[in-house]
Amino acid sequence: MKSCVIIAGGDVTGTIVIPEDAYIICADCGLCHAQAQGITPDLLLGDFDSYTDALPEGIPVLRLPVEKDVTDTLRAVQYAAEQGYTNFHIYGAFGGKRIDHSFANLQMLRYMYEHGLTGTLYHGTTTVGMQPGNGIPQRYPAFKGDFSLFSLTEECTGVTIRGAKYNVENITLKSSFPLGVSNCITADHAEVTVQSGLLIVVQVRE
Repeated sequence: MKSCVIIAGGDVTGTIVIPEDAYIICADCGLCHAQAQGITPDLLLGDFDSYTDALPEGIPVLRLPVEKDVTDTLRAVQYAAEQGYTNFHIYGAFGGKRIDHSFANLQMLRYMYEHGLTGTLYHGTTTVGMQPGNGIPQRYPAFKGDFSLFSLTEECTGVTIRGAKYNVENITLKSSFPLGVSNCITADHAEVTVQSGLLIVVQVRE
């Protein structure tokens, strides 16, 4: 599975981890985060409305118009997918001056799923991923911190959680009520099954 790391312009705390042989894209002022951690990207992409300094030489640049139907981060996902990348690690997806981009990046997880892509959003020690409703159990190793589940679709049916402080069997989570917030894993791993819908999985490590 070919991996791509996208560094966006939101907040980045902690270390950006680059998997071996990953393709690195900086979306607009995500370049500032890369420079701060000594990371040289393979591509600079964006309308560069938030990064106004001179761009470094020797790195390919894909300039985007300011007026467009996609965010710079989503266009980075689309571009990398066009090059054959299917697994994404996205930093700087939350925070910063634009809370609307945080919502856009959560919706982007659904876009990625619908286009056969997998992705994780990173915010410090927090990871945000997605589990589709296919009836296949997924395991999440234990960690110290909060383990929360939210319905990205209108509802997620047949949700079963085992190995957590709050275990449930065959319940429905709805996007209109945050019932799945602030659980924690108490066994070696939590096992989560979803029959239908798309579930956001948030792991907030202490």
